Amino acid sequence: MELWFTERHSPASGITLRCKRTIYSGRSDIQRIDVIETEEFGRMLLLDGLVMATERDEFVYHEMMVHPAMNLTPASRKRILVVGGGDGGTVRELVKYPCLDNVVLCEIDPLVVEISRRYLPQLSSALADNDRVEIVFRDGQAYVRERKGEFDRIFIDSSDPIGAAEVLFSPGFYKDCYFALNNEGVLVVQSESPIYHLHIMKQVKEGLSRAGFTNIRFYTAPVPTYPGGYWSWAMGFKGIYERPSPDIVLPLEEMEKLGFFTPEVLMSSFVLPAFVKRALG
Repeated sequence: MELWFTERHSPASGITLRCKRTIYSGRSDIQRIDVIETEEFGRMLLLDGLVMATERDEFVYHEMMVHPAMNLTPASRKRILVVGGGDGGTVRELVKYPCLDNVVLCEIDPLVVEISRRYLPQLSSALADNDRVEIVFRDGQAYVRERKGEFDRIFIDSSDPIGAAEVLFSPGFYKDCYFALNNEGVLVVQSESPIYHLHIMKQVKEGLSRAGFTNIRFYTAPVPTYPGGYWSWAMGFKGIYERPSPDIVLPLEEMEKLGFFTPEVLMSSFVLPAFVKRALG
């Protein structure tokens, strides 16, 4: 008997993967959490039945979540906030920067961190015994609202805009992030699939604009197990920054270990396809 996992991306399409076994299945107070071992993509983390990360392709998502914003502007990179991202992949990439003094991981669900530590050490390696990492288990919006001008960069590593994560796509939350950043701060949000979710990308752009970010740029990269195999992020600059140009500060020895991000990828990822440019105006 074969075990298959299927995630529907629309009523008529989706992704299906043959699985070896279910490693963990349980429910927190917030959501269902599963870890499944697949034949093609290794271990896979699911939240409420949706793919969050797989061992084979998570590096693309997490490298592109972090490294563009950390290398595009010379403004300070010392104090960072990650909202969501309980699997630890975003924090793992951030601690590669010697210039970073402190990164706060604000995760609403402690069980996501616990399960990731137990079953996904490839992602969660930076969440244990790291003096520069602080983990806070709180609602992200409530936490951000209490901070004023405190962070150099904020990364919103959220799940899809449903359930508990829906508020993390709201203009009100983006405005709280705006005030939590210093005067030259940068906000990065994952903004879903250009193939399936152009309407969400437009909502993100409008929400960031309403929050006060006057310079907003989208960039993309392939993530095979995400809807459409093609993903996007939005970057909001609080300071004046008209044209992206590389300011690489990641040490060379760390850069050489990366699987996807390069200085050339950094610049090319901001080149958007015609259909995305038209949709975003």
